[in-house]
Amino acid sequence: MPDFTSTVDIERPDQDVRTALAWARAVWEDAPRPVRTFLRVGWRCLGLRTLLAPERVLGWSVASVEPDRVVLETPSPLLTARNIVRLDERRVHWTTEVSYDRFLGRVLWTLAVPCHQLIIPARLRQAAAPGRPGDRQHRIVTAFQRRVGNPVLSRLPTQTLLETTGRSSGLARQTPIGGRRTGRQFWLVSEFGERSHYVRNIQADPRVRLRLHGRWFAGVAHLLPDDDARARLKSLPRMNSTAVRAVGTDLLTVRIDLEEHPRSN
Repeated sequence: MPDFTSTVDIERPDQDVRTALAWARAVWEDAPRPVRTFLRVGWRCLGLRTLLAPERVLGWSVASVEPDRVVLETPSPLLTARNIVRLDERRVHWTTEVSYDRFLGRVLWTLAVPCHQLIIPARLRQAAAPGRPGDRQHRIVTAFQRRVGNPVLSRLPTQTLLETTGRSSGLARQTPIGGRRTGRQFWLVSEFGERSHYVRNIQADPRVRLRLHGRWFAGVAHLLPDDDARARLKSLPRMNSTAVRAVGTDLLTVRIDLEEHPRSN
């Protein structure tokens, strides 16, 4: 018997004809690049050896496959993991089974469980959701950022944070961002333009705060739809720009005019 078992299920869309293998690919391989990278880094930390190849599913080997059931496996010296996707007439069931082969495997999987329990249900919902690809990608990335990425990045003392005022709540909202300061201006590019919550907050109230290198600056944000956002990305930090280009569908340049002196928290 496995030491850990969890099952998530979701209703299949009407007239859905995808096989269990197609559902597995939709959940993992159709995820936005940052999500796929996050998954593969996490699996590597667990000792799971994922080798990308066409016959695999994001590096996991297909141990057995039928139209309505597929089993995915990959080796690790620390634990044995299997993901089983099963279909019935109305629902998709995703089961994860983990057996601990080493004590370290138990410790690492315990740390990974909260992310697993967020990502698999979210990706199943997105795989089942109708809509335009851009809308679907926006929902996937936003859910990942809200539930996983932003809470983790916000705790890093070196992370740049943008603080806006919630347009409905009136409360301070902090968002991890990437960009570059040039003199008394800070430049960034929003990957989803006016659909980004912090951009909507700026439209309602352009007064913001920005945490740079651990210090807070007050400023005023300006949305620049006439600026060439793709060209702007070339002048910003490479890693962040690569991520923005990979997931972005409606790029929008934002300039923040900063006060000269930092403010206390």
